[in-house]
Amino acid sequence: MIKDVLRGIYQGKSIAQIAEELNMEYSALMGMIEHLIKMGYILAADRKPQELGPCKTCPLYKVCSKNGPKIYYLTEKGKRAIK
Repeated sequence: MIKDVLRGIYQGKSIAQIAEELNMEYSALMGMIEHLIKMGYILAADRKPQELGPCKTCPLYKVCSKNGPKIYYLTEKGKRAIK
C-alpha cells in the first residue's frame, strides 16, 4: 500500500483521489503521508500564492487544509521505492 501512495503522489494525484482509489479514509492517508515524510520518502511544500488560482474556485477552499494547501513530492528515496 505504501508503494501505491507513493505512485499516486508521483503521478500528481490529489490526496482525495489516492484515498478513494485505495479505499482509505482521508485522515488515515494523511497520517501515512506524514509518516512517509518523516521517513524521507516525501517532501511537502507550501503552494505559492500564484499557484492557488484554481484552488480558490473550489467550494472547499476555505476548509481544505488548516495550514493551507500543500504540494507533495517524492524524494530520490521515494522514487527508488516505486521502481
